Amino acid sequence: MISNRSTIIRGGLRAPFHRIAIGLVVLHVLGISLTTQAFAAENVQSEDAGHAAGKGSVSITFQSTSISEFDIGEVDVDIGELLTQSLYVEINYALTDRWQITAGLPFIRRRADGAPSHDPRALIPPRLDVAFLDDGSYHSNLQDFFVGFNYLWRTDPVIVEPFVNLFIPSHDYPHFGQAAVGQNLLKLEVGVDLTKYMPFSYWYYGVETSYTFVEKTLGISVSYFRLNGELGYFFTDSFSANLFVPAKDGKGGKASDPRPNRTDESWYQHDRTARHSSVNVGIGANWFFGDKYQLSGSAFTTVWGETVHVVDLAWSIGISRYF
Repeated sequence: MISNRSTIIRGGLRAPFHRIAIGLVVLHVLGISLTTQAFAAENVQSEDAGHAAGKGSVSITFQSTSISEFDIGEVDVDIGELLTQSLYVEINYALTDRWQITAGLPFIRRRADGAPSHDPRALIPPRLDVAFLDDGSYHSNLQDFFVGFNYLWRTDPVIVEPFVNLFIPSHDYPHFGQAAVGQNLLKLEVGVDLTKYMPFSYWYYGVETSYTFVEKTLGISVSYFRLNGELGYFFTDSFSANLFVPAKDGKGGKASDPRPNRTDESWYQHDRTARHSSVNVGIGANWFFGDKYQLSGSAFTTVWGETVHVVDLAWSIGISRYF
């Protein structure tokens, strides 16, 4: 029986709240803050335990996302079928008993079937050097390198972990089109995780808040504030489930703002100058087995959005190996 849940440990590595098991960094392609759409709970040891230096984990996560509408403020517009499949590889390593580094890279394939075309050949002047993506076929690409550091500041009475995350485009991939894998912009996120394991209880809850500085396009800032909440329960020492609510409030233009035409540079860059605000709700489950492995799954949907793709359903499954 678990009598105290104030510190989460897995194979000597304390998993950070904002980057546990299913790191949905790939959701930046949707204008959603992908660093925590799914959270997971970990096993427990002593109150003052931290990271074990030299320990770490390797995680692989697959995600499938289905979208059929785009929110323009007051109404949702039918955009056909937008399907995304993502594979994300992540490595966590404890540098000391307080500092942990995380790195990862998502591979994404996406198809826009029936959505309004973003045809670079229709721009003035035509952009013949830009790939046409909205042709109903899957287009695949690596997205953004991710590297993050988190510091275990304190564990009692609340676990407090400041963190900083850097997202660097892996290469100059196309950003124009419904089927584009991302915005191809540099991002720096600074935030803090707060987690509380209820004494002598199987419940825990957590809050994560952060601000992401995004590279400007045409002088327009799309930096954003993020707030995530989670409530979880341990059914056994090795199995837990959770409810999570990620929210994002972004800067930038609205889809309802008037546009002079769909042929100029502002239209070519509009996916990189829009605000993308949303609230999502999801559930997750996590199972630790074989001493060194964790299997995790989650699903979520969009309940509110502004200038953002409305997620009908996104589900993920991932496995982590601790060393």
